[in-house]
Amino acid sequence: MTLSYYVTGYRQLAVEACHVAPLLELCRICGYVYTDFKNLPDGGVSLCFSWREARRVTADCARAGIPIRVTGEGGLPVLCRALGRRAGLVVGLLLGLCLLIASSQIVWDVRIMGNETVSARDIERSLAACGFSVGTPFRGFRADVTENRVLMLDDRLAWISINRRGTVAYVQVREAAHAPEDKDDTEAANVVATRPGRIERVELSRGLVVVGKGDTVDEGDLLVSGLYDSNVYGYRWTRAEARVYARTVREFHITVPLSYEQKVYQTEEGSASREISVKFFSKTIKFSKSTGNGGVLCDTIESERSMGIFSEVGFPLSVRTVWHLPYTVTEMTRTPAEAEELAYFQLARGIASIPGGVELLQKTVTTHLGETEFRLDCTVVCIEDIAATRPIDFVQTPD
Repeated sequence: MTLSYYVTGYRQLAVEACHVAPLLELCRICGYVYTDFKNLPDGGVSLCFSWREARRVTADCARAGIPIRVTGEGGLPVLCRALGRRAGLVVGLLLGLCLLIASSQIVWDVRIMGNETVSARDIERSLAACGFSVGTPFRGFRADVTENRVLMLDDRLAWISINRRGTVAYVQVREAAHAPEDKDDTEAANVVATRPGRIERVELSRGLVVVGKGDTVDEGDLLVSGLYDSNVYGYRWTRAEARVYARTVREFHITVPLSYEQKVYQTEEGSASREISVKFFSKTIKFSKSTGNGGVLCDTIESERSMGIFSEVGFPLSVRTVWHLPYTVTEMTRTPAEAEELAYFQLARGIASIPGGVELLQKTVTTHLGETEFRLDCTVVCIEDIAATRPIDFVQTPD
């Protein structure tokens, strides 16, 4: 089917088997052009003519006594005729087109990129507080003004850029990098012990070491001094830095109850309730009345799905679904083997959580199974970094 047939319209005409030859002879004599020649199951044929020639062929066949019938038609004239009988549809299409043109000048979607620790929802709140959100007109919008307002409002952001692509606003951010604490090299500081131990080795970066291998220290004892005493220059100070590894003893006491409470979700059909709402720009329309938890213990799961067809084209329509999953709290029991396995798991996690890591030398474990709990006591001998930097407080005395 050619494009001209769709523009001018076309008709599919058919005749029975006994009238095929007269019809084709008529087309040859009159010079009628046809396409889409098809053989019908009853032996007849079907031919496609343009809208104008189809009327001529029909009139000539009527004069020649050739019975011919219309089996189909299409093209732009047929579409316009159908729309003419449905004025409401035409008006709706026109109104929809006008709405589409008008809404193309406002923000349909805001997409956040570049954030790591600051959530996209928090950034959207900051933008909304500065007057930029879904539904904001692009006309008169100044990105530089909004960007400066957001940076002044939210100190977690170091840089922000708002760019428009169609109806989508792409917001690129860079989070502020806060300087680590106690890293001011101009501040005088000592290195002290965070826990008791016996010194094994010192890895000095700066300062004056005041302990040696084999020395026993307690929590808070001085390990590396930030003060230098010189007969030539007098007292000088610096920020002492070092890693001091010591043999330490840590104790872990873990108790695992044999009975505990656990959530059991109701799996019966109809036990879970659902709330559905549609968000169009900033308006929310609920399609189901709020059910809540009705005084029953339940977990809530929320999801929001955009109704856009293409991922790169924003659409200000989304469906929000809230599920309420009821549950009951049931008393459960553990076997001694399960309690022991859980206790050893918590012990491994506790050892792994020691800051800076440890070199394990010895581990002594004792267990006790009571009527209501399983108890695990562990003594760990290890080598770990016990150094911590502490600022030096200078006290001025009157002369």
